This record gives sequence, C-alpha cells and structure tokens, in this order.
Amino acid sequence: MDEFFIRKATLNDVPFLVETIIEAEKSGTDKLSYSTVFDLSLEEVRKYLADMFNEEVDGCELSVSSFLVAELDGQVAAAASAWIEGSEGISSSILKGNLLSYILPKKCIQKATSLNPVIRDLHIEYTPDSIQVGSAYVSETFRGKNLCGLLISKQLKFLSQIRPDISKVFAQLFECNLPSIRMCEKLGFKTVMKIESANEEVLHYLPFNKKILMTKELFIK
Repeated sequence: MDEFFIRKATLNDVPFLVETIIEAEKSGTDKLSYSTVFDLSLEEVRKYLADMFNEEVDGCELSVSSFLVAELDGQVAAAASAWIEGSEGISSSILKGNLLSYILPKKCIQKATSLNPVIRDLHIEYTPDSIQVGSAYVSETFRGKNLCGLLISKQLKFLSQIRPDISKVFAQLFECNLPSIRMCEKLGFKTVMKIESANEEVLHYLPFNKKILMTKELFIK
C-alpha cells in the first residue's frame, strides 16, 4: 500500500491549491463561478487565485494555512482545506471579500456586484466558532484511495486540538456534487439544511441551483 505523507501546505503548493479551488468550485460540472461571476478566463482565474494565496491571509478558504496536502515520493496527490471560523477576529467571508477586492480588477468586482441579486439565494452564512470544511481535490492519478476523507479527518483532529471547545463542523456543497456528499456522509456528516434558487438564471453562473449544509458533531474533550 502506498504511504502518503500528510503535511501542512506551503507557498510551494500554491499551483496545486489553485487547481483544488477550481475543481472544487466546479462541483463535478463545467461551471466555474470564478469565471462566470467575475468574467474571467480560466488562465486569469489561475493567476488571480495564486496572487490571493500568496498574500498569506489566514482564516479563510483562500489561505495556504487552511490546507493540508498528501504527497507521495515528493509529488502532491491531494489537498483539503478547513479552518476555524472567525479565528482571526473577522469572518472568513469578509477576509475573502477583501482579498477579491484587493486582487481582482475593479470591473470584475462590479460584475459580481451586479449579479448579487441572482446568486444571493444560495448564500449560507458561516457559523462563528465552528470548523468549516472547504475545498478538497485529488489528482486523477491518485483517486480511489480515500485521500480526501483522510485529509479531512486529519484536519478535524488538528483543529479540534487547537480549539477543544468546538463541537460543530460544517460543510457546504452543491447538491449535484454527489461524490463529495457521499464522502462527507462516510465521515459522519448529516444534511441539516437545503436551499434552492427559483431563479433559472443562476445556472448560468453557478454549478447548480440547490445547495446543502452538512454538519458533524465533535466529541468535546
């Protein structure tokens, strides 16, 4: 059996983390919200995501410090992110928004703002003082080895040691992302909320018009 080395991500992993964000955002579809919402090409998305990661802002889904990676013989095989919501004294949504506003051209922010009435129905607020599971991705060569499940389990163990008082873990997924939903279910997550947008236009910009919130209880030490 292959022996994968699990470690914290570093700036050297940014190219793989960028692909992780892109593939996770697609949720098994060909719809990349960073492209559709901000009117960017795929290569532009890659560049700007890398720029945001390189800012090294902690506490959100675009933080290098939020990721663990699995590697084999020096090759990164998978990555998964998780963070303690509000650990930096500010919500991860605001941190991400600040990064987007700082890095992206003004016209991209204006485009996204104009689309807010279309996509806002699928927004779920993060719960403060909880663990949030973000993006996860395994390169095609290494699939079928439960690496995402392994990385998320390691994330939960690591973060619960930092904050042993936290009892809740959350994950937000588009309902079309069946492989990720099944993986979360195997880890003990259960669906606690479903939301749906009746605006058909949302499918031009997001992978699906239905989203779920899953949660898992942690044992408090």
